[in-house]
Amino acid sequence: MKYFRLVAIVLLFLFVGLVCVHSLNSINQDIGRHLKLGQIIWETKSVPKTNLFSFTEPNYPFINHHWLSEVVFYLLSGIIGLKGLIIFKAVVVAVSFWLIYKATDKKTGLWPFLVSAPLGILVFLNRSDVRPEIFSYLFLAFFVFAILRARFFGQYRWLYALPFVQVLWSNAHIYFVLGPALLLFFLVDVALDKERKVALSKIFWIFLATSAATLLNPNFIKGALAPLLILRNYGYTIVENQSIFFLKDYGIQLATINIFEISLIVLIISFVIALKNGGRKIVFEFLAGLAFSILAVKMIRNTGIYATIFTSVTTLNLSAIKPAAKFLKRPVKIIFYLALSAVFAFLIINVLNNNLRTWMEDGGKFGLEIPSGAAQGVEFVKQNNIKGPVFNNFDVGSFLIWKLYPEQKVFVDGRPEAYSVEFFEKIYKPMQEDPKMWKYYSEKYGINYIFFAHTDITPWARQFLFNVSQDPNWPLVYKDGSVAIFLKRTPENSALIKKFEIK
Repeated sequence: MKYFRLVAIVLLFLFVGLVCVHSLNSINQDIGRHLKLGQIIWETKSVPKTNLFSFTEPNYPFINHHWLSEVVFYLLSGIIGLKGLIIFKAVVVAVSFWLIYKATDKKTGLWPFLVSAPLGILVFLNRSDVRPEIFSYLFLAFFVFAILRARFFGQYRWLYALPFVQVLWSNAHIYFVLGPALLLFFLVDVALDKERKVALSKIFWIFLATSAATLLNPNFIKGALAPLLILRNYGYTIVENQSIFFLKDYGIQLATINIFEISLIVLIISFVIALKNGGRKIVFEFLAGLAFSILAVKMIRNTGIYATIFTSVTTLNLSAIKPAAKFLKRPVKIIFYLALSAVFAFLIINVLNNNLRTWMEDGGKFGLEIPSGAAQGVEFVKQNNIKGPVFNNFDVGSFLIWKLYPEQKVFVDGRPEAYSVEFFEKIYKPMQEDPKMWKYYSEKYGINYIFFAHTDITPWARQFLFNVSQDPNWPLVYKDGSVAIFLKRTPENSALIKKFEIK
């Protein structure tokens, strides 16, 4: 029996690791800016507090809530490269799920985790790129591990580590507020249980210390409050911040949404099972499950952290039927573990041949491929000594920061919080929608060339590309599968236009 259990768990974690080994999908988006900021922070030993990358709003205040992740990415990339970062990310995610497993295995046994984890991982799949949030998965999993070890086994030593882990989390990613939230749920759980009230004072002080640890960041109180206030100054709508209902109406990420909806049904069923078969209170599970489900419904970007909580809570809830399962005969148990192993093997095969990601419409491919993204367009700019100021769209700004800063600054990049709402509403969008506004602001900023990711599906981007392609003052001089470059028709640019203009 032990052998069959071992095969099943090994195959499951092999699936977890392999599903995270895929092409670097964010190459045109955030990763380049993270690497550049990591370099600046490491070299200057300070965290910039303004939007230093843009010439449009260079002094706009910016709270960098993931600076520590950027330093880690920068240092690691210098040692193991971008391909190494993909492997590093896969290891971090695998360790996160391993912590969830170890938090519950002695209480629940193996089979509830084997049943819950695959669905949790499929929900997580949409957030498996190299991002600072991978550290949130790790720290969130550790919080769950520490809380459940204290709750079920009285091992409070892990809880004492949480304030120190919180310091790291508070500087690694904006999800750090979830640490104190989980402790608060645990505190409520203990307060409502008469048999465990003896530990209430201990947990309360750990909760206070952990909450205070959020202040240990470069921006002190403002940094600690950033997760609660950041959306107040979000002048630009991005897909990952939309609700599942919005995305479903537009037919975006349907496979991911369908899997998420299935997981919600499974989670609800697991609570029904726990209530009917369990003899213990499930206050912590209910509060955590409810809170993280709401977060995931409100924003698709929250499905990653939801997957972590879903896996742990569903595992605990399903363990309520463990007393009935222990009476199953050995052959039945062997068939059960063999069936699960077959499922995991099937999933692994479909990861390796990319069928899973094709079905999920993820766009990534298994392996360590680093897409060129906008690299060829940037090389065209460098080789032909094209000078700024540049007008670029939101999607490609971070790549330009990575490759052109400090020689050139960008018009905008992928951080809505680093620009004012007025900038997006009165300048950035109108410039693309109205040719008169484009003429006014392009002259005001002295725009010399346009560097545009033509995969941008926003209505203002589509309108702008149509307008500018009809404008004889902005001839197209470069185009590939990622970006288009338009050059202003001036005497200084005449030679390049004559040589490269695409009619």
